[in-house]
This record gives sequence, structure tokens and C-alpha cells, in this order.
Amino acid sequence: MLLKLLCLCFALQCAAGVALRSTEYTDAQRAEQLHKLYKMGLIDWTEYRHALSKFHLYDLSAFGISDSAARRPEYVDEALLAKADHLREAYAKTNHVPAQGRAKVAAAASEAGAVLVLDADDQAVRPNQATGLEFRQESNFMYTTGFDYPRARVIIGLDPSNTDLPLGHAWLFVEKRNPVWTGLEVTLADYLAKYDVNDVFWLEDFDSVLNQRLRPAVVRKLSDVQSVLNDVRSVKFADELELIRLATEVAGESHKALMTYVTCGMWESDSESLFRYVSHNYGMRFQAYIPIVGAGENSAALHYNDGESQLPEGGVVLVDAAPEVGQTRNGGGYTSDITRTWPCSGTYSPEQRGVYNAVYRSQNMCIERAVVGGSFSTATQDSALALLEGLLEANLVHNGTASEMYAAGIQRLFQPHGLGHSVGLDVHDPGNLTPFKAGHVITCEPGCYFYPTLLTPAFNNPNQARFLNRDLLESPVYWNMGGIRIEDIIVVTDDGPVNYSDRIPRSADEIEAFMRNARKTPGNRYASQ
Repeated sequence: MLLKLLCLCFALQCAAGVALRSTEYTDAQRAEQLHKLYKMGLIDWTEYRHALSKFHLYDLSAFGISDSAARRPEYVDEALLAKADHLREAYAKTNHVPAQGRAKVAAAASEAGAVLVLDADDQAVRPNQATGLEFRQESNFMYTTGFDYPRARVIIGLDPSNTDLPLGHAWLFVEKRNPVWTGLEVTLADYLAKYDVNDVFWLEDFDSVLNQRLRPAVVRKLSDVQSVLNDVRSVKFADELELIRLATEVAGESHKALMTYVTCGMWESDSESLFRYVSHNYGMRFQAYIPIVGAGENSAALHYNDGESQLPEGGVVLVDAAPEVGQTRNGGGYTSDITRTWPCSGTYSPEQRGVYNAVYRSQNMCIERAVVGGSFSTATQDSALALLEGLLEANLVHNGTASEMYAAGIQRLFQPHGLGHSVGLDVHDPGNLTPFKAGHVITCEPGCYFYPTLLTPAFNNPNQARFLNRDLLESPVYWNMGGIRIEDIIVVTDDGPVNYSDRIPRSADEIEAFMRNARKTPGNRYASQ
């Protein structure tokens, strides 16, 4: 009987899926059928949200359907979900983000008789299989077209006097889809309506259009304009900032879900799985990078991805993860980059708190220095001095001033990485950040780690050993602690730095208070923030 019921459910799913894809269905009928499938339990919340997004059915009230009784996961913030839906709908209709970026590039690279040709990325496939790997568009192509499928080209006008392809206009060339393998046939008119370009052609016609119709005197390629693209992309305009903020806010909800539900004894992979799941519930299918979740000693590994260890009782968990805002099923959207380090027990030990406070002081200095006219070189030095002052208070270093220790390179023993980077379509976005300009989006991500491979040689170096409290550093509580890093998204503005990730608990006191309240009443934890 159970087997028959399962087969019936599967058959209903398949039949509904085929029907929903039919062009004979209206939006109202699709919305009604999806809602029925969800209420019957034949599709879960993530599948329900993904299906609604696929058919652009964001406002169910327009079809007389109430969502008030929907079984949403308790960590989904309704206001943020509505904002994510609104932005996806708005950009699906207007899609004006690429046109703004393309106009900036064309103006900076304008040249008489010239056009710019850019290529999309190809689809990578698994060896000896017919299935492709998850596709992410080449970021410069995404920046200028918004097109997120492989095997495409674009011609962008660079000549202000060209009337056929004016400055900043774009002609997109796409591959014909195979309806058997890749979905329903899409016409050139469909592509033109969806993407903010001026005309669309089949890819097979590229040579004839370029050489017989346009006949440009100069054909520029990516290598010719890479420096221009880097400079232009480094300064974000308002729509880009809105998408980066959205990715950051969803990252914040995902980080808070981990602080709420992940406890000592669980696995690192549990944290990564939950982070991805919460992000996906907001419609963000892809991560900006592979989530980094390191517990205990693993928290010192900067790009740790193993996920094979349990969270040790009394240990810290470092989570460096963020999603990206994609407009469709493929990757290539705007990113974020957030790190929090928290105690799986909910309470820092005195030693962990001392180190955390030193990193927190260092990050505050970095944020203060993220002003117009500033630079990472200045922020790096001042943040390093703040870190050393914090380590002096924790008695991990001694016998000198922070300035003396900085001159001896002590800060590099505890933080062997840079202070931050640009963020945009790439999590490490290109561009010159010196000096800081309004519209720059950067990370401030100081850390403090306990690496025996760095500390042991320093103990034998007289110029450094005199500053190191070896007895304390070699005690198990520090030697085996791992590391602590705090990372936030900071926007440089004419009015000073703006922290896009300020909704995520950041100080040790804030994190402990959040975890204490959230774990008591997980469904109501947003009320305390």
C-alpha cells in the first residue's frame, strides 16, 4: 500500500511538472497548481520557492492565493524574503544593471572605428559524462551583458560616430538551444526581451555580422581593455550596491541560523549544509565561494574546505561564507564575503575572548580608515598596531610597545594574510583601490591565528622572541585554539564608511547575547536584533 502511495505521489509530481511547463497554462493556473503541490507535501519549501521564482510568480495574492499559512522554515525573515523577491522581479523586467556598466566601459575605451568583442565562458563537463558542471559566467561578460549562459559573444560599440552600433550599444550572439536536452526553444525575440542589449543574433552568424555588416576598422578584445574594465568595475553604482547589500543581508541570516542551530559535537559539514540551505531559501542558489567552516584547530586554515571534523566542546567555529545574487538558475551574480568566529557552546572562554577582542579592535580600526582618500596600506598598518595592542592586553606579547613589535614583524606571525580586498561580481573583484573612492566596496577582515609553523621559528629568532610570551603561547589553550577572524562588507562613501553587514552580531558580547537568546527561542531570535 505504501509503495502504491509513493508511486502515486511521484506520478502526480511528474504530471504537474509537465503541465506547468505547458504554454497553455496561465500564471494564475500555475500559481494554483504549485500551491496545491506544496500544501499536499509533494514539494518542499525550497522546491516551492524555486518553482515560483522560475515562473516569476512572486505576488501570489494577485491570484487570490494566501501565503499566510505556508510552512516556512522559522529562520526565514519575511521582510528580507520580500525584498529578495522584489529585486529579482525588478531586474528580470528592467535588467538595466549591465547597460550602466557597459556605458561606463564604452566611454572609458571609446575609439574611432572600433568595436569590443567579448566571449562568454564555455560549459565545463565531467570527464566521460554528458553532464556539465555548475556554470558561472565570466564576470566581464556578465558585467556588460547580464547574459548567464555559456557559448555566447557580444559586440559593443566603441565609436561615438557609429550610427549602426552606437557607443555603448551591444549586439549579443547566442547559441541555439536544443529543446530535447536544454529546455524549450528560445527565440531571438525572447532573448532580446530578457537581456538589456540592443539586438540579438544566432552565434553561427557572428562572422558575417562582424565582417560584412559592421566592418570595423579595429576589433578590441578583453586583453585590450582589461585595465579599463578593472578600474570601471571597482567603483560601484547604486544598483550594484543594492544587489551587494542584498547578498550581504542574506549572508547575515545564514550566519545567524548557524549560530542558532549548530552546537558542539555536530560536524563542520552540518554548518556548510545549513548555510547553503538558508541562502537557497532566499532564492540564492549559488555561493560566492566554497564556504569555509573550520572548527577548533581547523579555524586557523585560511581556505579550509575539508568539513570532516566535529565541533569540539569549548572550541570556536570560524565560518567564512556568503551567497551571490543570481538573476536566473546559473551563477554569475553579485557577491558578498562575511566571516564570523563564534563558540559552539555559546560562550567564549576568557582566553578566546581576549583574542577575539584584539581582532575586534583591529577591525574597528580598519573600518575607521575606509574613507575617501584613504588606502589599504594605511589601514593595514594602523589595524596591525591595534591588533598588537590587543595582544598586549591579553599578555600574549610583552616587553615592548606595539610600534616596536610592528617593526620586528610580530603582527605577521599572528596574521599572515592581507587586510581586505574589493568585492563585486567577483568575491575578489579587480581594480585599483588606492586611494579609496566613494563607491569602493571592500572587506575588513583582520584575524589572529596560532600557527606552530610560524611561532616556533620566531621563538628562536632573538629579534622576535623577546616580544613573545612563549610560556603562554605554548599552553594548550592557545597552541590548540586555531584562529579567529572577523570580516565585514564596508562601502566607502563621501559621508564615511558604511557597514553593510551590521545586522550580524559582531562583538563578543553581541554574539554571546544573540546565541543565548536565539537558542532559547530559535523562532523568535530576530526580535532581539
